[in-house]
Amino acid sequence: MTKPSNDTPRDEPPPPELGDLSARLKDLSGRIAAERSEQAESTKPSASMQGATGFAKGYRLASEFVAGTLVGGLIGYGIDWLFGTLPFGLIFFLLLGFGAGILNMARAGNRAPLAQERLGSNPPPKAALDDDDED
Repeated sequence: MTKPSNDTPRDEPPPPELGDLSARLKDLSGRIAAERSEQAESTKPSASMQGATGFAKGYRLASEFVAGTLVGGLIGYGIDWLFGTLPFGLIFFLLLGFGAGILNMARAGNRAPLAQERLGSNPPPKAALDDDDED
């Protein structure tokens, strides 16, 4: 049997790093909970889509897509008719209308927030510092 050494006193307070670590952990837990609640709120369907049945939601999303594509095609055909460049404007604006239809569908389904909400709610992330040792 060996005798325990009395080199270290037993009544020492914990090192300051542990107290700082626990405060940082509590702060991180609070920020994670706040972010989760914000994400839960943003995934809720929009007020115009909450009371709708499945068929109504489907028809609304389909009409958003078709309207965007048709408007793009009509604008392209009109520009081609004015300038006499038939396939180019039609193809370009048809693709542009297709993209706008997809974006309108995503907004109607509340999957993509409006640009003002995206820019206003979350500031851009800070740039990472470059490591000079990697060169």
